Amino acid sequence: MGLAILALLAGSTHAATFRIEIDYMESANHSHRPSQLVVDAVVQMFACQGHTLIIDVDDAVPHYNVLQRNSTFCYNSLFDYGGTPDSFLAIKDAYFDHEHSDGWHYCIFSHNYKDDECNVTSSSGLAERPGWNFTVSLGSFSNSIGTPFEQAATLAHEFGHNLGLTHCGSMNCSGSTSDSDWVGPYTPNLPSIMSYRYQLAGVRNNMLFNGLVPPEALFKDLDYSHGTLCGLNENSLNEVFGTCMRSVDWNCSVTLQSSVAQDINGDSDGWCGSSGNRTNLTDFNEWSTISDPSLMPVAPPQEVSCITAEQWQRVKDGMRGGAGSPTLVVESCISGRNVFIGAGLIPIGSCTFPYTSVQVAHNAAPNNSVFFFRSGVYDEPGTVTLNKPGLYMSNVGLTEVR
Repeated sequence: MGLAILALLAGSTHAATFRIEIDYMESANHSHRPSQLVVDAVVQMFACQGHTLIIDVDDAVPHYNVLQRNSTFCYNSLFDYGGTPDSFLAIKDAYFDHEHSDGWHYCIFSHNYKDDECNVTSSSGLAERPGWNFTVSLGSFSNSIGTPFEQAATLAHEFGHNLGLTHCGSMNCSGSTSDSDWVGPYTPNLPSIMSYRYQLAGVRNNMLFNGLVPPEALFKDLDYSHGTLCGLNENSLNEVFGTCMRSVDWNCSVTLQSSVAQDINGDSDGWCGSSGNRTNLTDFNEWSTISDPSLMPVAPPQEVSCITAEQWQRVKDGMRGGAGSPTLVVESCISGRNVFIGAGLIPIGSCTFPYTSVQVAHNAAPNNSVFFFRSGVYDEPGTVTLNKPGLYMSNVGLTEVR
């Protein structure tokens, strides 16, 4: 017998305090100022992991449709150019009140910006990784400012880049698409707003719409990953096993198969339309790695551009009914865990928190946890007592504990 527990834990080993100053573009027609709800939702996301996030929504700045780059050297960083009034550095130099205070990140809620080829892009944002500067640029999204959820999720996403996070956890998504280990930014088993699949659709919301988890599963819409989901081998996907929480028709053949080869993370059309490189997909404990740049090895920051309005539209088209983003709320913290228990060998990937019995798993799980059993027979010595408050059994299937 083998048994694995996947737990949604506060992954960080120590509490930290992070600080962001936000200035925002504003015109007579519209304002990019984030609401208090947007701020509170992101602050709560960090508070649930024991961190303090201080967000100072400060100055209204002149509205420019496009943040400019150095037209002679387009590949240079947007954040280092201040040659025109409508450039990031010129605005920062004029309005950044905490410029001489340690530990403050600077963000402009802007309209659009020019990419590294000096073309105007519909990208939702741009950030240094790691670094102190980022912009949320939702001018090509709903009402030219984005919905409240799009604002909050993009704020958390771009800030995640400042803290060292990528679009694909610990996997390679910054190299060439011809690399054998390259993965796209749409990883389904990275339950994080850092993944394009979940950034604007919400983690819980899109996992439900894609049929990856049942309603009882413990996920939030705004969250970084805790690194506890099982790995997925795109060259041999067990569709019956699926995500360990629910069976998944990865190749969209309508028939569940024990081994299929399918690229499931390469693009925004979903796994049915993907036909790129196949590799092993692993989850990653993002919360355990976030850190301000001052605590990281000294290295030139990488400029990371993020999901465009066109890519987001394709993600929505892949959701049932084009559902889009969830309603933004300040989410309660999760006290329980998703507990995955497998009789026999787990057929794909490796998961965290292995145990040898259902009783041991129960003893280790906090109250309000959800148990997911892989169908099988579990031999236990003595009586098994499962009596913790709020404990829920989901998708037990053909399971016997004896």
